[in-house]
Amino acid sequence: MRQQNTDKPMRMKTRKLTALLVIAAALLLALPAVAQSGTVTRHAFTAKFQKSKIVVSIWFEESDEGDLSGEIVYTSSKKQTPFRIFGSVVNLPGNQRVYSLSEYQADGSISGTFHIKRNLTDGRLTGKWSDMGFGSKQRTYTMRLATAAFPQGKGGTFAAPSELSGRYSYDRVDEVKGHLGGTVEINRLRGSTEKMEVNITKNDPNIAEFRECLFYRNGVFKGSLSDCGYSFTVRVFSDFVRVRTTSPTDRTYDCFGAFTTLDGFFLRVAD
Repeated sequence: MRQQNTDKPMRMKTRKLTALLVIAAALLLALPAVAQSGTVTRHAFTAKFQKSKIVVSIWFEESDEGDLSGEIVYTSSKKQTPFRIFGSVVNLPGNQRVYSLSEYQADGSISGTFHIKRNLTDGRLTGKWSDMGFGSKQRTYTMRLATAAFPQGKGGTFAAPSELSGRYSYDRVDEVKGHLGGTVEINRLRGSTEKMEVNITKNDPNIAEFRECLFYRNGVFKGSLSDCGYSFTVRVFSDFVRVRTTSPTDRTYDCFGAFTTLDGFFLRVAD
């Protein structure tokens, strides 16, 4: 009697199962991730700086408040050190969306800025990167962009921190005013688990400093300046702080002057 070969059906079942697992994994990566402040949408790109040999890999997460957090890696360099990037998204007329981001060094200094524009109708991508030079000394490159798979093992930048207290900073240089950075310091108070001391300082003389003991509730500190009615939130994540104005825009003028606020992304830095 001829023996039936059962190996072939088993191989076919194994291949089908493997294919289904690959598809399922891809779908899971595409789903929005859960963050401390809600859900996030993930984006990833590769970019070639035109008229140069610079190639970068970019990924970032977009919170439901429109904040952006991720990394840029210069894949054309030998070290390929990842740099943290922060920014925000703006929707423009004509079904255009612009992601504006700043590149942070480990000490909080901003070394470059870039903008990625996406046409939501046809998916076309355009971008431009600039360093922090002035005038003719500033280097600016047009970016040739392509979408990429979100890197495995990355993300989770909007996660809750393991430790709230610490020093967070950013620094950018203005040709006229010099250094226009800022610092957020959060210090624990003895005998209190919710109330902490929050200090916000900025190097711009037009911006007031803030120092007060605030309660940390639902993942956020809420602060206000009673003399002018300005209010804001301080949200702490795994390695950065986001300060966001919550009062009407006219209140910022009463406190600081036009176009100045306490807003910003502050990277956790070593003491």
